[in-house]
Amino acid sequence: LPGLIDAHSHLGDHPFKDKPGIDTAEKSNYYEQMRKMTLDAGVTAIRSCGDHMPDTALTRDLINKGELEGPRLICSGKSFLRKDGHPAVTVWACDQTTVDGCGAYPDTPEEARQMVREAKEASMDFIKIVVSDIHVSYWPEYKERLSDEILEAIVDESHSCGLRAVSHVDNLRQAELMVKLGIDEIHHLTNMGSKMYELPEFDDLFREMCEKGIPLVPTISAPRAFEGARIERGCTDSPLDYQLLALKRAYEAGVTFGAGCDSGCPGVPWGKCIWEEMAEYVCNLGMTPLEAIRCATSNNAKLLGMENLMGVVHAGAFADLIVTEKDPSSDIGNFASLQMVFREGRIVRDYRNKRSN
Repeated sequence: LPGLIDAHSHLGDHPFKDKPGIDTAEKSNYYEQMRKMTLDAGVTAIRSCGDHMPDTALTRDLINKGELEGPRLICSGKSFLRKDGHPAVTVWACDQTTVDGCGAYPDTPEEARQMVREAKEASMDFIKIVVSDIHVSYWPEYKERLSDEILEAIVDESHSCGLRAVSHVDNLRQAELMVKLGIDEIHHLTNMGSKMYELPEFDDLFREMCEKGIPLVPTISAPRAFEGARIERGCTDSPLDYQLLALKRAYEAGVTFGAGCDSGCPGVPWGKCIWEEMAEYVCNLGMTPLEAIRCATSNNAKLLGMENLMGVVHAGAFADLIVTEKDPSSDIGNFASLQMVFREGRIVRDYRNKRSN
């Protein structure tokens, strides 16, 4: 099969540490743990959706030069958000280095445009926007999000710079807004603690996403990992069951899905989480195993604008491939029979005769 692609990750988050924050390249030895765990699981490309801006690009370039072993990296650099909102005052709150290094905080549309240009000059591959007014850390209190004018400026300037713009949203109304503003991708769709709406009201949203070719990257792995924390903190809004119903309705409406895990977040280790994300699609959204595999391969490659180079097996494409003993298109759990991982035609992981099946 083509190598797997994780379309939503945070490279510097240590999935097992108890302190919030995003590590720098220096602190993490160029994201050594991420680079190892992704290739271990057959993930040959990964997209950073918010990390330290110079660090991920430097690591990307070192991998491309062959000086580091790792998956192909696609980088957004800083996330655009309010400094008094999520994640600055939630998961980053204990680490000022992360707050300063991983967030872009425009106060005006003009500042937003300048920050997009700075990301372009820093050789970022796309722009990540956080549209958020709630988080389980401070539920049921709501925060202010970036203004419509600033959001519009970010999207417009991104397109002027030739960059794709993707948006974290907490709820369906925010997704409606970002689709109206011309966003290229919606990530999450709903979030724990966010407002719950009657799903039939959003059939027009899903139709518009289909018509405009706006894909959805739901990252089910993260709310699955955090569901216990939601219950422990007494948060009753947008439980996982509601989020899955919303995603299933989007799928049944024909919305194109990518696959990303929010990997690097606590409880969502890099690598095998993409196997679990595909299993969620099959078990809870009604996809066939082959449809789920396409989400993590050819669909994701299209999100990256690299559909002729990755996510496919044909002459002229990157030779980033995986071999399984058992067929995942007949049973999505068969990724556990992974035998070999190739990067650029070279075997980088070989489990033959080492793995019990």
